[in-house]
Amino acid sequence: MAIQIGAILKKRREWARLTQQELVDHTGLDRSNSYIGALERGKTSPTLEELEQLARYFRTDVVELIEEARGSAERRTQESVAPETPSEMDRLWAALSEDDRDLLLQFGELLLRRHKRG
Repeated sequence: MAIQIGAILKKRREWARLTQQELVDHTGLDRSNSYIGALERGKTSPTLEELEQLARYFRTDVVELIEEARGSAERRTQESVAPETPSEMDRLWAALSEDDRDLLLQFGELLLRRHKRG
């Protein structure tokens, strides 16, 4: 699983009430504010040196930033599971007829298409 550090950087930047340009200026990164935006959106990844500069500015270390991002990703994964446990999903699935399973899958696909349109 790839770790998306951007959301953590954005959270910390906003907590510090900094603009993207101010973060560039304060960290001494030789980058533009649009680069910070690309990091935050997960469009690019920082180099290790850049990650060290950002961590130093936020008074932490690279390992803590990565662990924070990993924990955030795990929470998102856990929150996206609708039933309380996977075994509950298995129990519900097993109780359905084949026709009902097909109907449920079609409904799920419809919901995904609707969600993507937004």
